[in-house]
Amino acid sequence: MSTIEAFFRTTSEKDLLGCYAWNQAIGARLLPLLADVEVSLRNALHRAVSQYFGKADSFDWMMPRANPVHAAHPTAPPFLPARHKLSPKSKDDVAVVMQKIRGRKPDGYVLTPDDIVAALPLGFWEVLIGGLGHKSQPEGLQEAILAMVFPHAPDTLATPYGSPAFRQRVIDLLKRIREVRNRIGHHDALWVTPEFNRTGVVGYFPRRPRHTVNSLRCFAGNICWFAGWIDPDISTYLRNSDHWWSLQLLLDRQALATYRRLGGAAGTCRTIIETADRPGQVKPRRKHRERLIMQRYFY
Repeated sequence: MSTIEAFFRTTSEKDLLGCYAWNQAIGARLLPLLADVEVSLRNALHRAVSQYFGKADSFDWMMPRANPVHAAHPTAPPFLPARHKLSPKSKDDVAVVMQKIRGRKPDGYVLTPDDIVAALPLGFWEVLIGGLGHKSQPEGLQEAILAMVFPHAPDTLATPYGSPAFRQRVIDLLKRIREVRNRIGHHDALWVTPEFNRTGVVGYFPRRPRHTVNSLRCFAGNICWFAGWIDPDISTYLRNSDHWWSLQLLLDRQALATYRRLGGAAGTCRTIIETADRPGQVKPRRKHRERLIMQRYFY
C-alpha cells in the first residue's frame, strides 16, 4: 500500500483504499479484453501452423509422434519430435500440459491438439513466434505463418512478413500485453504502466495519476488495434463490449476522484455510471470545492 500512498499522495486511509479499489476495477475490466486478444492470437497461430504442416485447421504439429520403427526395434525411441521444431522450454510446456490434461481425463482418453492449445500459456506463443525465423526452421516458414495469422497487419510492404523487423515488432507488442496481464494477475501496480508506440517501443512512464489515465487509455487502444491485425471484426467486438464501455468510464480523472472520495466502497462504480456524460448532455459547471478536489488529486 505504501507504493499507492506515494504515487497518489493519498491524504487518508479512505483515499488510499479508493486508489487501491480503482486499480482493481481497471484490472477487472482489462482482463476480459486481454483474454479475448490472447484466445484470438493462439487460435490464429494454431490454425496457421496446422495448415502449414497438416493442411487442416487443427493438426498435431506440437505433439510428439509415435515412432513406427519402435515396435520392430524396441531400442529405437518410442516417439519422434513434433513436426514443428520447438525450443526445449516449449517442449516442456507441451509435456506439462499433456500430463495435466491426462490427469483430469479418464483412462484411455485420446488427447487432441485443441486440448493442448487451450491450455498453453501466452509465453508459449511468444516463443513460437520468436523461433519462426530460426535457421533450423524450413525456409519461408515465418512469412507463411505470420501472413496467415496477421492478414490485416499494417505496413507490410515496408516491413514484410518474412523480415526480422516484422517478427520483432510482434514480439515487442506481445511483451507489452503480457506485462500488463501479469500485473493484473499478481495484483501489481497498473498505475505505472508505460505508454508504448505501435512498434512496441516503451516511451513515457506515468509520474502522476493523470498520466496513468492517459497511459492506460493508450494501452486499451493499442490492444484493440493489434487484435485488428488478426481480424478487424475482433476490434469491433472488443469496442462494442460492456467491458470496453465500463473501462472507458473508469479511465477518467473524475472517476478516479470518485473512487478516492468514496474509498472504493460498494456502489462507487454505480455512482460513476449514473453520473457519466450522455451524448448531447450539457456538463454542469463544477462547484468550487469540487474543482479544488480535482486539483489536489491531479497535480
